[in-house]
Amino acid sequence: MANAGDFVAVVSPDGRFADVGAASLRVLGMPPEALRGTFALECVHPDDRAEAARRLSHDKPSGEAAGPFACRLRHAAGGWRHMEAMAQNRLDDPDVRGIVLNARDVTDRVEAEQRLRASEALYQTLARSAPVGIFQTDRAGGIVSANPRFAAIAGLPPDAPHGHGWRAALHPDDRPRLETDWAEAAASGQPVLLNVRFCGADGAVTFALCQGSPLTDADGRVQGWVGTLTDMTEYVRTVDALLMAEARTNAIVDAAADAIVTMDGEGIVHSFNPAAEAMFGIPAADMLWSRIDRLIPDIGALLQDGGLAVYQPGDEAHGAGAVREAVAVRGGEGDRFPIELSVSAVETGGRRVFTGIIRDITARKRSESDLIAAKEAAESADRAKSTFLQVMSHELRTPLNAVIGFAQVIEMRLLGAAEVDRYIDYAGSIRQSGEHLLAIIDDILDITTIEAGGLRLNETPVDPSALVGEALNLVAIQSGKRGVPIHLDLEDGLPTVTGDALRLRQVLVNLLSNAVKFSNPGEPALIRARRGGDGGLELAVTDTGIGIAAEDLPKAMTPFVQVDQSMARRYEGMGLGLSISKRLVEAHGGRLRIDSTPGQGTTVTVALPPGRVMAGG
Repeated sequence: MANAGDFVAVVSPDGRFADVGAASLRVLGMPPEALRGTFALECVHPDDRAEAARRLSHDKPSGEAAGPFACRLRHAAGGWRHMEAMAQNRLDDPDVRGIVLNARDVTDRVEAEQRLRASEALYQTLARSAPVGIFQTDRAGGIVSANPRFAAIAGLPPDAPHGHGWRAALHPDDRPRLETDWAEAAASGQPVLLNVRFCGADGAVTFALCQGSPLTDADGRVQGWVGTLTDMTEYVRTVDALLMAEARTNAIVDAAADAIVTMDGEGIVHSFNPAAEAMFGIPAADMLWSRIDRLIPDIGALLQDGGLAVYQPGDEAHGAGAVREAVAVRGGEGDRFPIELSVSAVETGGRRVFTGIIRDITARKRSESDLIAAKEAAESADRAKSTFLQVMSHELRTPLNAVIGFAQVIEMRLLGAAEVDRYIDYAGSIRQSGEHLLAIIDDILDITTIEAGGLRLNETPVDPSALVGEALNLVAIQSGKRGVPIHLDLEDGLPTVTGDALRLRQVLVNLLSNAVKFSNPGEPALIRARRGGDGGLELAVTDTGIGIAAEDLPKAMTPFVQVDQSMARRYEGMGLGLSISKRLVEAHGGRLRIDSTPGQGTTVTVALPPGRVMAGG
């Protein structure tokens, strides 16, 4: 088994792998020793276990190998590998004493078959739902396959088009022309493009456009055709109606939603329809007898790559009808906008005349940009979810481990009955861990409430000096433990403001906690309060920490994100403080601004608007 290319194993009577060939590492990503002794069915996909168990049973006569069966085996890297397996009863063989399992990895083949079936199903679905008839013929024009729409257009039952029966539905006057054109196309290998008429059983005539492309063999000989049959009845009736009112060309051009411009071989404009006037903002009278590059400056570059044929004096047109994107200039205003341009050429009176169809794709480009932005937003949300789970796992596990560990020590009296003081200390640690967990949950509830629009402010008069003092008291213990003193700079005569004192204090506590956390031990943090230049109130907290680069400032405001994830465990936290603070300040009509220099520290300023200052303040 060591040299076997397939996965080969011996399954013992109790269903375990007794021996495993070396190919297990290549096929399943697991070395033989990792599989030996494990239950064979544990490697099998749950949906395949019943059949695998039946095949690995001991009921078959010794030496007999049943036909192959399909099953999926688990790969060490995750996922399942499709296998084609055979099982042979060798229980009576003293050298084996088990069921010999030989499995070949056919994952690539199975997946290829699945893709092929999906592709075929997609083609059949498209063919059934297509608004045009789709057909394939042999060299002589006999139908090999056709979708239901083909039969409907031809006025035939769904199963009638096969073979040459469809020709019987053709208008008698069109049959000779079709036979001639088809024979010429078969001889030349050129595409078929025919306008035909079908006569229904009720005498109604259906006008159709038959378009076919040749199917050739390796030698270039035509073996058949594939194409479409489009119901043109409504189009023909419309054209007939237009001919009764005015010339067909002018009617179509004037009624077109897209800009349509005709020009000669020198690029001189000869017609400029109303849609073109609206698109380019210039009257047709001002554009006639002018060059087209007045509106499409880079049209020359499009010509150079051969992708678009417009006007090239003395040269043949190439690529007529190709659709390309370009940039146009709006007349009068001069602003540039994206367009889609398709040009075709016709011979009239010995002269080549070009018609350009132009579509303003500004809205489409905007939609594409919106889709890209939405995709990036979705990806960002997915990354944020992963970050949230990672941070939550760490932030909850640490205090929970402390709670469980200290509780077990107390419960089991591991230190002895006399260590009451130490048990009391441990109980205090449990309480602190619980408070930490509660703070995490409170922050999550706050950000959830704010983002759901459920925040309600309890408006009362607030004394800024008292507010700062309360916040300092709440972070005093943290400040002492870190060895980061907090200096106070309060402007005299600070006005009373209106706001939610609890929420404003929460903002200051968040900012001061961050300042203590990120400042270097022994270096002071600073909180300042003063009147703003606009008459409002400004509260600023400065630290001496690591600072934030300008490009990372948006991250600082993003929930559950620390600016430098590699330092996430050095500076513990959920990454919610600034995000919550910003939203609470904005709920008061204010702004939260961050000024920071990497390596020098950060200043976060809360600016409350003048409308928050109470009269007489």
